[in-house]
Amino acid sequence: MTKLFCVYFDDRPIWRSDAVEPIQAGRARTGVTLDMVGDDTGDSISGENLRYGEMTAWYWVWKNWLPKHPEAERVGFCHYRRFLDLPDLARGRKVRTSYRAFRRTFERHYCEAEVDAAVRDYDIVMRRPQHCKAESPRAEFVNGHPLNAADWDRFEAAVRARNPEAKAEIDRALSTPMLAQELQFVMRRDVFCDFMDWAFSCCRACERQAPWGGESEGPRARTPAFLVERFFMVYLAICRRDPGFRVRELALVKLSARPWWYSLVRPFVSLLPYRLNRRVYDRFK
Repeated sequence: MTKLFCVYFDDRPIWRSDAVEPIQAGRARTGVTLDMVGDDTGDSISGENLRYGEMTAWYWVWKNWLPKHPEAERVGFCHYRRFLDLPDLARGRKVRTSYRAFRRTFERHYCEAEVDAAVRDYDIVMRRPQHCKAESPRAEFVNGHPLNAADWDRFEAAVRARNPEAKAEIDRALSTPMLAQELQFVMRRDVFCDFMDWAFSCCRACERQAPWGGESEGPRARTPAFLVERFFMVYLAICRRDPGFRVRELALVKLSARPWWYSLVRPFVSLLPYRLNRRVYDRFK
């Protein structure tokens, strides 16, 4: 059995099937209750959603859902506007489409039988990495988050301390300008649990040294989420030390509710103050 959790933050078109379960991330912080399971019960970090983003949903599944579902062999995550192209209809090409156009594909292919068939021979199924348009992952992160460079250095130190035996693999991953941003994945159950333990142990080690930078609303928020996303290629390199570790890379399908005229007004919207800019962007994403 494979279960995909589709992450939501607010009211959007709901994707649900016998393989796909919608989940609301950050429910404890927003006070909004959507018609789906939330990440704010049991062992939860829902209140830390501003820092951890979608990872609060990952954490809830790890600590609460998986222990109650021993039949689940694999678990994965998508997003209300981002899906792995599990049926591989695009043959490796990135796809942009509308919610309405994707509905038929979802109903036909994102069922338990087809999802299981797409992932069952692999330890990790993930989005195909992309060139990060910088000389290294660290350079890409610091270019976009110049005030958070110290957070990167602390996280890298935590990763190296946890995996001293994988120095060569870590060095290679951190010098290769490839990232799996907007991370979507399906993992074998034990791999997912190991990844969660790895990611959160490194995050908590950083927190013990200094508070996360950018904990308030704004472009510097979600620092640990951005770091885990960028260090995923490091985790993958560590896993691949096992020559039998199997990975499948797929294209990402990106959904949009934007009307035809959005591209015409978007340059002017970018001139608005940040909060108003984000409200317009969020309305049509």
